Amino acid sequence: MKISQFQTGKLQSIDAYNYQYFLPESIDHDFEIDSGNLQVQLEKSTRLLGELNAMARIVPNIDLFIMSFINNEATQSSKIEGTQTELDDVFKAENDINVEQKDDWLEVALYISTIKEAIEKLDELPISVRLIKQMHETLLSSGRGKNKMPGEFRTSQNWIAGTNIGNAEFIPPHQRFVPELMSDLEQFLHQRNSTPDIIKIAIIHYQFETIHPFLDGNGRIGRILIPLYLIDKGVLSKPLFYMSAFFESNKDSYYKKLMDARLKNNFSDWILFFLKGVEQTARHSIETLIEIINLKDSLSQKIRKESGNRSSNNLRLFDELFQTPFIQVSQVKEKLCVSPTTAKYVVDDLVKIGVLQELTNNKRNRLFAFQPYLSLLNKPFPIQNDDKKI
Repeated sequence: MKISQFQTGKLQSIDAYNYQYFLPESIDHDFEIDSGNLQVQLEKSTRLLGELNAMARIVPNIDLFIMSFINNEATQSSKIEGTQTELDDVFKAENDINVEQKDDWLEVALYISTIKEAIEKLDELPISVRLIKQMHETLLSSGRGKNKMPGEFRTSQNWIAGTNIGNAEFIPPHQRFVPELMSDLEQFLHQRNSTPDIIKIAIIHYQFETIHPFLDGNGRIGRILIPLYLIDKGVLSKPLFYMSAFFESNKDSYYKKLMDARLKNNFSDWILFFLKGVEQTARHSIETLIEIINLKDSLSQKIRKESGNRSSNNLRLFDELFQTPFIQVSQVKEKLCVSPTTAKYVVDDLVKIGVLQELTNNKRNRLFAFQPYLSLLNKPFPIQNDDKKI
């Protein structure tokens, strides 16, 4: 089926109620690219994603940085849903979070657990309705979503952006269609055809968000599906690619492209937007990874030069900081298996060298941050201003 000819669905009325829901069309097709713009953009996106994947294969100790990319994704994805947790907070222990921020912090922590568990389960379970339900169960296992049917498809009508169904911006399909539509999505996931994987995940993400199969957490699950699918299909070897920062930076365009695909059949526009997001996200990830590697190399040399006979312990802690960029002396003692005095000397050394920065003025339980690294991770994502039609 040609992408430009795909009819995305139609509005349906329920006689007993004064509203219309959107019933999406089946996506289990072999989609044919019939636009020059789409083909050109697909080639750009594929090339950048390939470059990112190549970097992930050759960079030494790449696993040191993976958790930071996952944590950043969790923060950005949750921001789209309205949480106020910043990346710096994600790395902190729960006891270091203010009481009024704990609900938001917990949602981000559950998102991180969901990504990690889903990636681990790919070794034994392909992406499927079963895995999606397991992801949802983890995501809503506690906190604000625990009473919204974790791990189960909704059995009632939901809606998007409105105080009630009467003024909702969008009403997904009636609940009786959800199992059938999700079965169709699963078939498309595993269909072996000529549709490029990057275009397939653009369609899968669109369809999942349109079905909105759960009472809560749909946006977060839909965004996790993107890297999960690309890893499952072998497009990516490491989980270093996440699109939530792109969606957050271009939130208005993101929602508009989804809505126009549903209600105006602008399906090609949605896919082009998604492909541009893939290109920009891959480029941003490559640039960030290069900056992190350069930072690690330069600071490693500085630590060796300025640490004297403590360089071994200092370098061991330095590596730990890429996974735990907030740390206390007591944690250093445990991680390095050294005495409290040695742990204090190591921290003091890294403060003098410019690796760590003290965040508190306490005499005890002082908290230190690996600020140069955090600054790279917090680098703002570029905003896309290209809204031209295909």
